[in-house]
Amino acid sequence: MKIWELHGLRLDGAIRSTPDGDADVAGLVFSEKAYLLAVRDFRPPELVALVEERGAIAVARELVAYYEGLRAAGGSSGRSLVFARGSGPEPTLRRDDEELSPARMRSVSVSIP
Repeated sequence: MKIWELHGLRLDGAIRSTPDGDADVAGLVFSEKAYLLAVRDFRPPELVALVEERGAIAVARELVAYYEGLRAAGGSSGRSLVFARGSGPEPTLRRDDEELSPARMRSVSVSIP
């Protein structure tokens, strides 16, 4: 069982696993490494509330900007989050140092609105 599945049990299923094995937080998908980075700074209920209030794309943009700011300031172990394309329509975040499989590399979109 993944850590986010345990968190999801306490949050009535608002966090669950995707078919690809990533974390789906109320419609915003995180890779495992991205989720672990995010929950260091934001509690799981806080992430769920942010996505439910502001929407997945807005929160994804905010998280990317937040971690870029920390990285520029020398924080967060030099790691940041980046947009990636998952198998579904949901916005997906990965940690900037994650290697993508060839199939995912071909599908990465750089034109996130």
